Amino acid sequence: MFFGRGKNTIEHPYTFADMYKDYISDIDEGSPYYVSYIEYVEICSDFYKAISKAIIDDGITFKLPYGMGEVYVLKKKVKYNGNLPIDWQATIKEGKKIYILNEHTKGFKYAFFWHKPLKFKNKFIYRLVFTRSNKRYLAKAIKQKNKDYFER
Repeated sequence: MFFGRGKNTIEHPYTFADMYKDYISDIDEGSPYYVSYIEYVEICSDFYKAISKAIIDDGITFKLPYGMGEVYVLKKKVKYNGNLPIDWQATIKEGKKIYILNEHTKGFKYAFFWHKPLKFKNKFIYRLVFTRSNKRYLAKAIKQKNKDYFER
């Protein structure tokens, strides 16, 4: 996996397969906690979907275990300093530059945010990337005005 400029020092993410290997290494095959890889992935997927749904729909702040911080939806007022993104579809239609002003959200932008505490060592190693479906679900919730989030 590659992010940003230059070669990453850490390129291998911790995937479901890695988590399953760690989980199954301590469990005997006859144990009631023994599950197949497919069942494990389904359980983890359902859990992650429930967390993302609670963060988006209920506006909760999800605290990660072991003091790794918290995840929430960040609401920020956009500062107009001349570097606005261009709405290319409207620009081509009108024949002049049209900028995206986020008028439907009254000038605010929303995004998932992972707040890492200062005491968290080697935090540059960890990366939390939200899926496209979660981002689309957040955009849909904002457009339908289901929930208003706190400005931080």
